[in-house]
This record gives sequence, C-alpha cells and structure tokens, in this order.
Amino acid sequence: MSPSSQQPAIQASAARIGRWIIPAVPFGWTWIPDFGIQKTGGNTVPSNIYLKEDELLSGDQLNPYIQAQIVLMKRTFLNPTIAGPAPLQLSGADEAELLMLKHQPMNQVTVIQVQHYIKSGKWIGIATLTTTEPELLKVRPDFEQFMKLVQISPAG
Repeated sequence: MSPSSQQPAIQASAARIGRWIIPAVPFGWTWIPDFGIQKTGGNTVPSNIYLKEDELLSGDQLNPYIQAQIVLMKRTFLNPTIAGPAPLQLSGADEAELLMLKHQPMNQVTVIQVQHYIKSGKWIGIATLTTTEPELLKVRPDFEQFMKLVQISPAG
C-alpha cells in the first residue's frame, strides 16, 4: 500500500487490520501496520486514526457495549466531556454510532477523540480519530473521507 495514496487500491493490494479493509489512505497521512494511519507535520502533535476490533460477548445491540466504554472513559480520564452516542449511517453495518470524547492529558493539551463504533453480527469495529482541539477542524474531514473508504470484510 502506498502510504499517501489518494486513489483506491485494488482489493488485492488493500491493507488490512483484522476485518478492516483499507484500500487507500488520505493524502498527507501515513499507513502504520496493525494500527491505522497518522498525520504529522509542522510543530503539531500527530493526529492518528486507530482501528481496532472487539466482539459482543452478550446480547445483540451496540448501545450496551458503548455504555460500558463510557464507564471506562470516565474512570480513565479526569473530568472528560463525552458527547453521544449518536446514530451513524455506514455501508455494511448492522448498527453504527458516533461518540466524542474531550479530555486533557498531563501536559494540559486538550485532546479530542472521535469514535465510530460499527457492529456487524457479533463483531465490533472501533475507529478512533485522536487529535488536539486546535487540529480537529483540519483533520476531521480526512477522518470522514477515510471512513467512507474503509470496508469491513465478511465474517469468515
């Protein structure tokens, strides 16, 4: 895979992380195997999009899973601001939700995480854009473009 490709790659050359299929990377971003993509430049903290997978252990709905994630976030971060979940429309998903998290790490930079939770059967895909508050408006369109390009392979 070309690290800064703008054109969709043929399926055979698409990168993968589990069931995530990544046919192309937005311009200016770099592919990181087994992680996702990252944008660096200038004197800014790198922004990244992390792709991971999980599985529903009980039930068949996404919302209880997200509520458990919110509990973990509240335990992990000091006074986080959480928005959502809100419904998303994603091709190939049984359900999809958007969640946003705002928090300050130890160096006092405000960090924003935009998370897409995608359910297909018992599989859950989580795509997380992590960036600083000043960079959010610059990189969010790339995240949205990336999410339109990625695909989910059928369960196998």
